[in-house]
Amino acid sequence: MHCLLTFVFFLFGTVHAKNILIINPIFGYSHAKFISKMADVIADHGHNVTLFQPFHADLKNLDGLVKNKNIEIINYYPDHFEELKNADIQTFPVFWDSHLVNNPVLSSFMMPRMLANEFEKTDKQLYLDTNLHADLKSRKFDVAIAETFGAASFFFAHLLELPCIPMFSAVRFEVINELFGQPLALGYITRDGSKGAPDAGFLDRLNDVYRKYFEVSGFERIFQYQNELFQKTMGRPVPSWKDLISQSPVFITNSNPYLDFAVPTTATVVHVGGITMDLNKMKNVGPLPEEYEKILQERDSTVLISFGSVIRSFQMPDNFKAGLIKMFESLPDVTFIWKYEKDDAEFQKRLPKNVHLKKWVPQPALLADKRLKVFVTHGGLGSTMEIAYTGKPALMVPIFGDQPQNALMLARHGGAVSYDKFDLPDGGKLTRTIKEMIVNPKYQEKAQELLEVLFNQPIDPKLNLMKHLEFAIQFPNLRSQVPEINQVGLIAHYYLDVVLFLALSSTLAFYLLFKILIRISVKLFVKKTKTD
Repeated sequence: MHCLLTFVFFLFGTVHAKNILIINPIFGYSHAKFISKMADVIADHGHNVTLFQPFHADLKNLDGLVKNKNIEIINYYPDHFEELKNADIQTFPVFWDSHLVNNPVLSSFMMPRMLANEFEKTDKQLYLDTNLHADLKSRKFDVAIAETFGAASFFFAHLLELPCIPMFSAVRFEVINELFGQPLALGYITRDGSKGAPDAGFLDRLNDVYRKYFEVSGFERIFQYQNELFQKTMGRPVPSWKDLISQSPVFITNSNPYLDFAVPTTATVVHVGGITMDLNKMKNVGPLPEEYEKILQERDSTVLISFGSVIRSFQMPDNFKAGLIKMFESLPDVTFIWKYEKDDAEFQKRLPKNVHLKKWVPQPALLADKRLKVFVTHGGLGSTMEIAYTGKPALMVPIFGDQPQNALMLARHGGAVSYDKFDLPDGGKLTRTIKEMIVNPKYQEKAQELLEVLFNQPIDPKLNLMKHLEFAIQFPNLRSQVPEINQVGLIAHYYLDVVLFLALSSTLAFYLLFKILIRISVKLFVKKTKTD
């Protein structure tokens, strides 16, 4: 189906090759991976793509992310790159069990300054490198594409005098979504710590408002810090980050409407979730390495455990590990493959024989194998997509960032369970949950139902990306699809003044009616008394 759609696109689509600059700041692997895949898709559809990569961290595993040989990659190493090479890659073990770091209020003040400081040196050099500006301008790009994790790429595109199309490698970014006319998502998505509709009560709704406010204010601080750095560096007034980002006719997000929560939106917010999935390859993953084939033959049921690349299993708190070990011991008829990034002979001695520790696992191939019954994961969007597109039941144990919403997003379809990381020490609860997911067929059935939906969705995500991208290039100043109501304040937007007026009017009317009824009652009572 994908091949057929691509053929039809090439045959009947209006493909006029454009010269496209994709700005891919190097600071996080999952972000770089998604943007590289987007570059491949755009180049595969006949456009000239240049991938510009300014380094904010010395990531080692970038080779091979870009598949299309026609893409030109420009790696920009700042003057302090040797300092970056000598710095340890952050793995953030504090996110495992720190309540403070995950507190929305503290995070909204701490994280913006930390992130802005990480980006500052490279960003400042980019703004001042006039030779680089001249070189890129000489290439006559038609448009730039940049991720909205920060505002620096949009300031850089402004210096190059290029229209810049915003995108985001996660499902949603509310501070940007709302710039493009998407209504408030309150109540439409389930937030960490809340029950979703229709079961949500007052405290759940209060938690939703509280978390949304501090999440949005935190990200706005990041943008504002970068706005101030740009102005200070240039020594003159500069456009605001909101004005630069909202000039685009579209905002591209890594959301899939058949996987995500159902949220009201506008035509300007384009959902391309699924472009990283190679459906043909996922159906034909090939044989497993021999060592894994032997492992899967040991018992009837196998469970894969992996918490991604940013948060490391070997840095898990001891009480969390103890809960997992109790589960391993309680389920001797189940084989466990645990992605554990460190050789640790002493820890291996604590584990029963049904557990295999591996520094690396062939995750897509394992997920495609029917002998693997459950995947225990942190719920990063890459893993979430792989779970959905392989129809595999999953125990989602979110650690930080967008992972809690990814877990709830997948769990609502019935094939996954969202599990609180602070319940990991409870080996008994963990055992019961895993056993239920292996034994109860509903999880596999629901996961398969979602898989069928995704494989048969009416609009191919890759074609959706390309059609909207080419539309945006053709009409770079189109803003007619952003509701004008977004230009007014909160009171006028939600008619709060009218609601207040009607409430006061109704109250006054009921009060006057009550007074009139009292007076009539008194007169009737007095008249009756005199008659008697």
